[in-house]
Amino acid sequence: MSARLSVFFGVLCCLSVLHQSAAYSQEVKVRWNAPIEEWQCVVAEKIPGMVHGVVKSKSMNREVGYNIYLPPSYESKTERRFPVVYYLHGASGSEKSAYEGAVVRRPIQQKKLSDVISVFPNGGHFSKSRDWDNANVKAETFVIRELVPYVDANYRTIATREGRALTGFLMGGDASLRFVFNYPEIFCAAATVSAAIDWGASPGDQDTIFAHSKRNVENIRNRVGLMMVVAEDDGLFAAHQRLTPHLDDLEIEYDFRSYKDVGHNLGTMKEKCEEDIVLMLARHYSA
Repeated sequence: MSARLSVFFGVLCCLSVLHQSAAYSQEVKVRWNAPIEEWQCVVAEKIPGMVHGVVKSKSMNREVGYNIYLPPSYESKTERRFPVVYYLHGASGSEKSAYEGAVVRRPIQQKKLSDVISVFPNGGHFSKSRDWDNANVKAETFVIRELVPYVDANYRTIATREGRALTGFLMGGDASLRFVFNYPEIFCAAATVSAAIDWGASPGDQDTIFAHSKRNVENIRNRVGLMMVVAEDDGLFAAHQRLTPHLDDLEIEYDFRSYKDVGHNLGTMKEKCEEDIVLMLARHYSA
């Protein structure tokens, strides 16, 4: 990534902090692009309605935290298995981004949404949700090869692709699209808010949304649900304009929504689309 582009994403991250809701402002404070020695891989702060846990990551030889929301019927219906949505945070975030759990509670209470498990992993503050070659950062391996099997083994999940979906914003939005396109055998749907599309990819890199979708098109088309939301006056809008024609050429269906006069205000974006996102995902996973 060029220095200019790195600065651009740094500005975006700073703007997101300035415009966050009160829940955002409680996020862990980490200076922009801090080295991994300053990252907090476990943020064990109590969040109402959430259960905090820790996974021992073999790939990184360290403990990594997560929060999990268990729906109302989890304790009472002990024979039932539940779908899982993995929420992937943006740059500087952690498992403390689990304030999102409130998003599913409302539609569940209103009977709009069947009970679902929500998992909020710590993906590394500035990992770009990728495996690094030159450092002990294996964010993708952790989610795909360690966290998903751990959740399936320790909670009553629907442990098939039909029971798993992804959603995320910024860095986590990019990861949600990359993961669903690279692992369509694991996930059935992905939804994003202001995704930082292919952040961290270098020229010729094949670990990109574009490359994975092209390579796995036959396993994606008519099988994977997609929703992308972004503001038209957000610097991330241009990348979405490149991606949607690519998906059209591959005949991959998606729901794309853009908003005017919102900018990079993630709090406002979420207010506009968060319930639509959880309901869209529910149309694709098995409940």
